Amino acid sequence: MKSFRNTPRLAALICLGWLGLGVAVFAQTAPAVAVPASSSAAPAPSSAPNPAEEIIPELHVGSNVYYNVRIVGQTPESVVIAHRDGIGSIPLADLPPDLQKKLNYDPARAAAEAARLQAAAEARKIAANTAPGDKGPPLLNAQQILQRFGQPPKIYAEVNMQPRFDQLGIGAKNQGARPSCAVFAMVSALEYQSTPTEGVAPEFSEEYLIWATLKVLGKIGLSAPKEADTTLDIGFALEEVAEAVHAYGIALAGELPYHFTLTDPHVIEPAPDVIERAKKRTPANGYFITGREPAAEIANILQVLDAGVPVVIAIKWPEQKKFDDNVTLDAQPGLEDSGHAVLLVGYRTKTGKLADIQFVFKNSYGEKWGDNGYGVATYRYMLKNLQSALFLDVK
Repeated sequence: MKSFRNTPRLAALICLGWLGLGVAVFAQTAPAVAVPASSSAAPAPSSAPNPAEEIIPELHVGSNVYYNVRIVGQTPESVVIAHRDGIGSIPLADLPPDLQKKLNYDPARAAAEAARLQAAAEARKIAANTAPGDKGPPLLNAQQILQRFGQPPKIYAEVNMQPRFDQLGIGAKNQGARPSCAVFAMVSALEYQSTPTEGVAPEFSEEYLIWATLKVLGKIGLSAPKEADTTLDIGFALEEVAEAVHAYGIALAGELPYHFTLTDPHVIEPAPDVIERAKKRTPANGYFITGREPAAEIANILQVLDAGVPVVIAIKWPEQKKFDDNVTLDAQPGLEDSGHAVLLVGYRTKTGKLADIQFVFKNSYGEKWGDNGYGVATYRYMLKNLQSALFLDVK
């Protein structure tokens, strides 16, 4: 079942909507890193370097020297740079004073953002079974996660967010015949990460996010296709859905319920007041997870899962008849023309070895599919079939 626009593996690094600068594509030789897919940070002042134009020949930060530096993203507390040897994230407080001034660095704002990110990390709960004496995975904010990319991950016996999903009542919804798996996976991540330590998870609207993504793509006004109609593919790539969340926010399910039948496939237009409320709700930044090769990309995914953050992935999907009784993706061949998006919520391993890891994912085929809507993908299946991955930083 083709569930999102089938795109090649994201070997290049893609930055969408970062400070309003559009799309920036970097060389395929860049190292393992997460690249911002969207940001709600305020635009840098006009004096700030334009990532598409200004090159800093040599940048000294402490004992490190970066060459041919281009600024590709900024948050209140850090800056993302592309340089001769790859990509990096540097705290604004560590930059030279002249560059801090150009980037309008505000120490008070940076401190407030750092405190917010740490509070959000501390609010997350991870159910992890670890070795005796092991304190379990650390609770990290987005910037701390980024700084761990490229490093070997610590492999725990189990990192499992599924019990927390169950506790919050975030079940496996059913996308039905609609090719909307990327939207369902993103909404599930938003629901999980928008819930405070104590409280009930919000139920967000997949219908609204489908509309918002079509709006971003300039396809509003076109009817969604029937399953047999190939004239318009409304399946989405992950970066398109991330950009839609950034641009239009997210509505509640009660404001715009999910709607789709093969006999009535039109896309519902939300009311203006629904759009206005959605834009103010749950701002989120999306970070793509990449690597020099699939193994490095998967290692970075483990860093995110270890921090208690679910990961949205696009993956080649096998024929349904190739599943075993436990819905495990392992030796089946992933079909080249059949991509699917799911949400990784943890992993487990009996040996502590990378090759033996089983990733637990939440699907969008309803709770009757698999283990109450969940399945497992082995490390070797991920190695062969992973297409792209991202995680959200929800404010």
